[in-house]
Amino acid sequence: MVIKTHRSWSISMKLWFAMTILILAVLGGLGFTLTWLFGDFYLQQKLNSLRSEAIEISAQLATEPSWSGRLNLLESLKLTSGAQLVLLDPQGNLVVMAGSITQQGSQNSIEWFPKGLSGSSISGWSRDLRPSDFFTEGYLEQVLSGQTISIKALPVNGGAQAMLLAATPVGTNPVRGVVLLGSSPIPIQESIATFRRLILYASLIAVFLATVISLIFAQHVTRPLGLMQRGATRMAKGDFLPIQGVTSKDEIGKLAEGLNSMGESLKNHMAWLSQEKNLLQGIVESISDAVVMMSCNGSILYANDSAKALWQENDIEVTERKIQIVTILQTMAQREDQVENFEMATIGIQVLQIVMAPMAENEGIRGHVAVLRDVTASLRAEKSRREFLASVTHELRTPLHLIQGYLEAIQDEVIPKDQNEEYIDLVLEEAKRLARLVQELQEINWLERGQVIQPVAIDLENFMVDIDQRFQGRAQELGVNLEICKGSGQLLADPDRLLQVFINLLDNALGHTPRGKTVRVLMVEEQNEISLAVQDEGEGIPKEALPYIFDRFFRVNKARSRKDGGMGLGLAIVRQIVEAHGGNVRVESDMGKGTTFWISLPR
Repeated sequence: MVIKTHRSWSISMKLWFAMTILILAVLGGLGFTLTWLFGDFYLQQKLNSLRSEAIEISAQLATEPSWSGRLNLLESLKLTSGAQLVLLDPQGNLVVMAGSITQQGSQNSIEWFPKGLSGSSISGWSRDLRPSDFFTEGYLEQVLSGQTISIKALPVNGGAQAMLLAATPVGTNPVRGVVLLGSSPIPIQESIATFRRLILYASLIAVFLATVISLIFAQHVTRPLGLMQRGATRMAKGDFLPIQGVTSKDEIGKLAEGLNSMGESLKNHMAWLSQEKNLLQGIVESISDAVVMMSCNGSILYANDSAKALWQENDIEVTERKIQIVTILQTMAQREDQVENFEMATIGIQVLQIVMAPMAENEGIRGHVAVLRDVTASLRAEKSRREFLASVTHELRTPLHLIQGYLEAIQDEVIPKDQNEEYIDLVLEEAKRLARLVQELQEINWLERGQVIQPVAIDLENFMVDIDQRFQGRAQELGVNLEICKGSGQLLADPDRLLQVFINLLDNALGHTPRGKTVRVLMVEEQNEISLAVQDEGEGIPKEALPYIFDRFFRVNKARSRKDGGMGLGLAIVRQIVEAHGGNVRVESDMGKGTTFWISLPR
């Protein structure tokens, strides 16, 4: 197995590389500027020179009325070296050509082309390229309209040759001909290529010199830097011995002195910080509340175990909860007032009481410290206590007011003596109602305190017969049919508590079933549990009330329940008893069709 090791670059290599890149960039940029930008400038200068010369020749030719006079004038002209002149008639036919685009060509040689024999000047030729070979119909139309144009012609037929052209009309209204003056850009391109080679040679020499200079300079600079680097590494590991061997008095020497001074200071501070850290950590970790320290930018600097427990489940961090808590803390920290602030926040089902204070230093605010206390349990207990007291007070107030009112009326002889017995019966009914309320409250308190039930083997057949005997008489009085199934088998349960469940359910069912309708008690046996049901054909329960039907003091029809003596505790007691047996209770109801309470109990 081959292990590859990667060596970091030394300072000398970095200096050499930096200087080399700098020189290459400068010379390369200069060469690019001179060759590409200035190259276009030289080509444009050549085009402008050809344009001026073509205009001058055109002006001279325009003074001659005949072609013979123009030919004589062309013979006396001296063209620029490397330039070739072509004279076209208004139809684009080649008439006269003088000069050559090569340095070896004769400058005064003139070739005459009679009209009709040269063919179109636009077409290709089986000979050396001429300026007219790059002159298209479009260019001809522009010149005949009186314009003087410059053309930087591209190579034709895939060749490597190009040409610089200037075209101008001869005469005006009408135009008697077209003067084309062309020259090859090859000399300029050769000069640019030569300049590029010079830039390349200069860059190579500069790179060599930069290498030598950077190595000499790095040898002088890196030695004290290496000593300081090794000394700083020792300091990072806890060894604060002074750096030795640096004798220069420049910035590097001052840096070595500064590092030695810093090492001595760090040595003293490390001991002090270690003691302070141990003390603070012991204090913070001993606090049962969550403690979070945040920086000015909102990141968490420290969190004790109690704080981590807020966003962890089984030592696994819940990112969503942590982000929610950090966002709340950041919002509190961003408030303009820097005094201690207080806030209550809800995280899921938890309610946190948060107190935050800034960590102030001489130069400003360093961060914030937040203490988070979970007050969920205390708030729930307080809420339950208030709701319970309000409900009990409400339930007790009505019968007590009635009893007090009736008794005061009897005492003051407001009620006739012959009606005293009737009102005494009413007072007795309210007193019994109070007694039932107290009894039911005692039952709920007994069940909520987790009192152990006394399960025994119950014969379901006898149990159903007992229920039938208890309720058939009342069902007949109300005119309601009561059908109770025949039980079978045994069930392990507390018979008194189970009987209380059916008493509460059947009281409700009979009280809410109209005359002539039926109330049924059903039983379904399964492998591991027995399901019992009380089904009526009453008015039913609204869907929006079903989730709250087992809550204490909840009544679907408050007016009727109060009239019938109901206090909303019967179903709450049913649920407590069933759950104490390890079972569950549920309700099914359709408005106008009736309600069914299902009780599932384990065998």
